[in-house]
Amino acid sequence: MVLRGKLSAEIEIKSHPENYFERMKEELHHLPDAVSGIHGVEVHEGDFKTHGSKSWSYTLDGKKETFKERFQIDEASWSVTMVAVDGNILKRYKSYMVLYKIVPATIHEPPTVKVTLAYEKYKEADADPHKEMEFMITMVEEIDKHLLAHLLAGPVISNKAT
Repeated sequence: MVLRGKLSAEIEIKSHPENYFERMKEELHHLPDAVSGIHGVEVHEGDFKTHGSKSWSYTLDGKKETFKERFQIDEASWSVTMVAVDGNILKRYKSYMVLYKIVPATIHEPPTVKVTLAYEKYKEADADPHKEMEFMITMVEEIDKHLLAHLLAGPVISNKAT
């Protein structure tokens, strides 16, 4: 009986990888402006630039959900990890962890963001988190587009109500 699993994806980005890491590391408060499915983010412990705890509100499959996570930054490997500690996701999975690793370009390869989703299901019949992974892939792509638009157009002014 297999209850633990891992999904991964590697998404090519066009924005500068250092800017992308900075956005994921220190500027998460901009994500509701950049990602159509994210409605808000709130800090519970720490701040937007350090390890801590944050809550997210988002829409998945047409349903509003919340996700509270413990946030960890690894400067050396240009990665951030989000471990679920509360929210709708823990009703579907016993454990849930997402790793975003920004990979700089090489001579032969463009820069990418590697997304790894590790999870544990409550029972074998439970679905694997493919829709959650699709959401994260879309999020990576929309952040990339937002960073590029910001670079080309200058500062982006939010039109979302706060």
